[in-house]
Amino acid sequence: MKKITLLVLAVIISSAAIAQKGKIRAAETFIREGAYDKAKEAIETAIAHPKSMGLAKTYYVKGKLCQAAFESGDQKFMELYPDILMEAYRNFEKAVEMDPKIKNTVIQENAYALLGNSFLNDAINKFNDKNFKEAMQSFERNVKVTASDLYVGMVDTLVIFNAGLAAYNAEMYPEAIAHFRTCTESGTEDTKPYIFMSDSYLKMKDTVNAEAILMEGYKAYPDTLDIILQATQFYLDADNSEKAFEFVHRAMEMDPENYILYLVEGSLYMKLEDYNKAIESLKVSLTKNPTQFESNYNIGLSYVSIANEMLNEANMIADNREYEIAKDKAFEEMQKAIPFFLEAEKANPTSVPTLEFLREIYLKLKMMDEFEAYKAKVENL
Repeated sequence: MKKITLLVLAVIISSAAIAQKGKIRAAETFIREGAYDKAKEAIETAIAHPKSMGLAKTYYVKGKLCQAAFESGDQKFMELYPDILMEAYRNFEKAVEMDPKIKNTVIQENAYALLGNSFLNDAINKFNDKNFKEAMQSFERNVKVTASDLYVGMVDTLVIFNAGLAAYNAEMYPEAIAHFRTCTESGTEDTKPYIFMSDSYLKMKDTVNAEAILMEGYKAYPDTLDIILQATQFYLDADNSEKAFEFVHRAMEMDPENYILYLVEGSLYMKLEDYNKAIESLKVSLTKNPTQFESNYNIGLSYVSIANEMLNEANMIADNREYEIAKDKAFEEMQKAIPFFLEAEKANPTSVPTLEFLREIYLKLKMMDEFEAYKAKVENL
């Protein structure tokens, strides 16, 4: 009798174990059919039962469920678990920890390749929605998955760069710098990481490191235009005209048809109050882009500045006749500004400073009809 009782008990236990394995198989079937809510019910029943909670396959199937539910694109299924892709990752990891032999299944079924792609798609969608902090986290998780020995392939450094870009846009500058530094160490993303690292330091008011990183990038890529332009801008903003001239001239050698570089050179000469040289550079800029606002406006401003210097000198002359001669020469110089301000007005008709300069020049030159016209234009803006 006792033997019969033990035999019956063994059959009951075996049947219970088979039943729980049946729940795992049922979950797999529901996943294939896209019935992810039913798959969740089946796999959670298996996880709760003592006979199947110790099986690695239970957690592997749950990981597959989470990843597939996310990829369904159906919000109802994507919210079956909080942070569903990380839930997939944790369950895959737990399955391998419980039974290392399941690694072969993970690799053969490309589970980590699929999960890595899901993290990447999630990151891109969040980045496009300007949810930069969470985008950074999903990019980082992609890197974590693709760095695993369960992933067939290599970490994509562009994903690391994008993690840095997401952090930069989220104003998480130390995190951005860390990601960009990983890129520079791999040497695969050329000058952009240096530029973003430098600007991240600038955002943190650390000009010393901003300059150091920029020069590190220039040393690594001395013939790359974007790092040279960034250095030019850095030294412009730092009021270091000598270094700004050095880099803008280097840029001119590489891109001689770029009108902006001559505009920058002219602006530097204006800062130094060398207006004649400024006009020369700005006129070269206009030969390359005649309809631009900036060079036309700056040439007009340079002529006005020269004229004002001449008027100041004229005011120091005691002799009335010599004073009138000097004043007339100053007005002749001022008149040279008019055609350039008129061209600037064509490029930007609502520029108040342009209209005000024209109004004041016409008044000083006693061109009263033109003065009244520009007085009205200013008042009507």
